[in-house]
Amino acid sequence: MKVIAVIIADLDETPLGTRSRLCDKLDGLPVLVRSVNRVASARHIAEIHVVCPAAQHARCSSLLEHTPAVVHAAQVATTPWNLLVRSSRKWSLDGWRGGLGGTTSFDEYTDTSILAQLLQNVSVDYILSVPAAAAAFDPVLADRMIDHQARVVGEDDISLTFTQAPPGLAGVLLRHDAVCELAEKGIPIGWIFSYQPDSPRKDQIFLPGCCEISFELRHAAGRLLADTDRGFTTLEALLQADHVQGEAEVGRWLTSRANDLVQPLPREVEIELTTEDNYPEAMLRPRGSRVPVRGPIKREMVRDVASLLSEFDDSLLVLGGFGDPLLHPQFPAMLAAIREGERKDSPIYGLAVRTHAAVMTEEHIEAMIDHRVDILNVILDAWSPDLYGQLMSPENPSLVSLEHVRQNLGRLTERCQQRGRSIPLIVPEFTKARENVHELDVFYDGWIRKIGTVAISGASHFANQFDDHSVMNMAPSPRTPCSRIRSRCMVLADGMVVLCDQDFRGQEAVGSLSEKTLTQIWHASHLQQVRDYHRQQNYSSCGICAQCNEWHRP
Repeated sequence: MKVIAVIIADLDETPLGTRSRLCDKLDGLPVLVRSVNRVASARHIAEIHVVCPAAQHARCSSLLEHTPAVVHAAQVATTPWNLLVRSSRKWSLDGWRGGLGGTTSFDEYTDTSILAQLLQNVSVDYILSVPAAAAAFDPVLADRMIDHQARVVGEDDISLTFTQAPPGLAGVLLRHDAVCELAEKGIPIGWIFSYQPDSPRKDQIFLPGCCEISFELRHAAGRLLADTDRGFTTLEALLQADHVQGEAEVGRWLTSRANDLVQPLPREVEIELTTEDNYPEAMLRPRGSRVPVRGPIKREMVRDVASLLSEFDDSLLVLGGFGDPLLHPQFPAMLAAIREGERKDSPIYGLAVRTHAAVMTEEHIEAMIDHRVDILNVILDAWSPDLYGQLMSPENPSLVSLEHVRQNLGRLTERCQQRGRSIPLIVPEFTKARENVHELDVFYDGWIRKIGTVAISGASHFANQFDDHSVMNMAPSPRTPCSRIRSRCMVLADGMVVLCDQDFRGQEAVGSLSEKTLTQIWHASHLQQVRDYHRQQNYSSCGICAQCNEWHRP
């Protein structure tokens, strides 16, 4: 069985749309050279082929001159699917799966049309597709995947072998004919892993193609790819940790890093533009009179937050909070402020808007397209118009219209098509609660069939400040430290920064943007003390965290 490794490399831009670091040195070697050398250490890989854009062939060949890689020039173009993957993966970069529409990390670097072109000139049985920025690629894991495929092929003819490792440690192994079939039909690799309501099948992780790895690595999260600022920093730290050897230790190292590290700035910030809302009496979330009146937020605050976040090329920004951002009197200006504040060489990586979409003007639509909103997260909570009315306006359900919301989304989709844009992606959200759980399946399947994306969240009592509508308590037995206080924060419409997105009353404010910068607030002593309490599992001293005790509910 002949297996070759194929790396699709772009020296200018990564598959995520960020600046390519393949020529940057990591621990003394250019990233791409290090990736190739790591792959070359695998015993079962016969050849290594690097495919680059034709205009980069000379640069790439020079860079890899002293490696065993064979460099090929190809017409590598950004397709609508590539752009779709970029937006759908932005909130899932630390995991191998979990992207919107079922997209995986494999979709980022595996272009089967390019692989199929290579197969016209190279005779092989399998291709191991490897990300170009995988400077910590594990050759032992690659050999195990190939051994696994060789062992199980006699029992179950599999066309794909993969592991559940964090991005960057392993590639994906594809049989020759599977590559050609996917390329011919224009089917992305993520389709194999995604849920299809009209042709349900077992999840790939329960099929023979899934190669088992250690528990520690399977449950770790972290991006070990040098394609973002934070990914590059993580790889630097891992390579300097000489004692970390083997997949289990790497898994423990990633978990420990996630539990202890506080980044210079939060990875994700949610900004509440206003507390005005179309559905002030909505049953499943605090709105209207249950929320203190705040805002509308000042344009300068939004711009300054965007300016700071753009110091990192994988920062995420959500416009949401406890009101509808579309009701801010200057919503288009808020989007413009974000783009004005960001660095031109490092724009805000992911931008999302969370709304009921009950009021969506032409100006709103044009602004979201012009300012490159990635995700339009639409709160629906129901499939049928009757239930929608009951949940959004319990006292007067006839005053709201699900059909009107659907029409608004249709107008957005039509305008995107007219302008040749693939974003914003519409993501209908369903909050699973006792009142609507009977519509969960039809909601999920219906929207998957219609647009291919959907989000399911659990009902929250918001730190025991709101009615509990949950179906059952899903919290694990032991309480564990909250990871989000090290990676995410929320800015309310009055400029106050709160501990977490459960604090709709603003009880646990850790600072105000009218007095301090986000950086100063993020590293303030009070917030650091809360993080220390969590590390010590002393949740009773954490204010709202003590109220948020899901683990001891009656």
